[in-house]
Amino acid sequence: MTILMITPYAPYRDGIAVYAVQEVRAMRQAGLDVEVLSPLPSAAHRHLVIGSATGMSRLLRLAGSYDKIIMQFYPELLFGGCRGRIERLAVWRLLKQLALKVPLELRIHEIDYGAITIDPLTLSTARSALQAAAKLQVHTAAEATTLADSLDLDLSTIELVEHGGNFEPRTAVDKETARAEFGLEFDEHVFVSIGFIQSHKGCDRGVRAFGRAGLGKASARYIVVGSTRVDHPDLVSYAEELQALCDATPGAEFRHEFVGDEEFDAWLVAADTLVLPYRDIWSSGVLERAALFSIPVITTAVGGLADQAPEGALVVENDSGLTKAMAEAAGQTIDLRETHLLSRAELTELIHTRSGRTNDIDQRSPVEQVGQVTMPKPHSARPGVGELKQFVQRATAWQLQPIIDQLNQLQASTAASIAELKENQRE
Repeated sequence: MTILMITPYAPYRDGIAVYAVQEVRAMRQAGLDVEVLSPLPSAAHRHLVIGSATGMSRLLRLAGSYDKIIMQFYPELLFGGCRGRIERLAVWRLLKQLALKVPLELRIHEIDYGAITIDPLTLSTARSALQAAAKLQVHTAAEATTLADSLDLDLSTIELVEHGGNFEPRTAVDKETARAEFGLEFDEHVFVSIGFIQSHKGCDRGVRAFGRAGLGKASARYIVVGSTRVDHPDLVSYAEELQALCDATPGAEFRHEFVGDEEFDAWLVAADTLVLPYRDIWSSGVLERAALFSIPVITTAVGGLADQAPEGALVVENDSGLTKAMAEAAGQTIDLRETHLLSRAELTELIHTRSGRTNDIDQRSPVEQVGQVTMPKPHSARPGVGELKQFVQRATAWQLQPIIDQLNQLQASTAASIAELKENQRE
């Protein structure tokens, strides 16, 4: 029996890839014949971008060579190359054909309900495709209920699969050794948030809660560890904001670096409390890895985390609850009525003050704040990617530079007009 696993795969680094590597290893140890198909360059046996009707058609032709297919399901995998609603409908229909051709297990890590329920035809087509699968699997009861309710599926047909069932520790260091390695004092209470840096992970919420509780003055530290998964402008911007926030918060630190498997687990061992202040997520591999080392956890109640959290974890509903939970974990008592939630303007002013800058930027108009457009620097921390970006930039500059020049002319003329209006008003 040959099984095809469709998933991102090592050495590509994201939560699903790490999850899949561990599952494939466990399946092979059990004597199963498993091949891997990845949409990204990796150590997989096959590579195919299936996020379009063309890609799914090619997958359908390959499917007959396998006895079963397991797909680590998330929106980008299936629809990342789709150009509109019609092609997404075609992908759903091809997914159903795949399920009718070969037993198909869909391990649903994330699903975009907004895109599915946007119109009756898309909803019925997606529902039909999911019903055709041999198995629908999620990691928590909350996810199963949401999936069933949103798509009018029979809840009894959705299986629960333990998220960390195939996880194994990657380090054997003790807390003292781990702290020495990371330059941490043994007698301080260390909060850690770790993983790829993205806004929905909410690390800024954790830093703000730490600051509101004044824990930096109470022999406590909050360390955010991780890197942006890709060099996307939104992710880079968020990382820069997080760095500024940590710089302005006593006791907080952002270690902006890629973390390998062994180092990841060593950080968990070094922590007194793992903080998962997520804004939005389905389930968490970090939470499962923390359970391997019995690390105390504070997590927000989003997605299926309340169900997934181990016994004894503190599950909070909002920022006030997060502040209180972190204070209690560090052995402090605070009066939330006396804490002050900084507004965005106050936070901006604080960051500028701490960094030695004035806040005169807020006196300018929005057009003036935007400034001139420049070609982004083609750099990357990943070997070879920076050179590739430079080549692409040189090859496409003749198309992009005229657009940049026109945008800058428009911005400059608009800003000049606003300045002239302000001057006329003063007169």
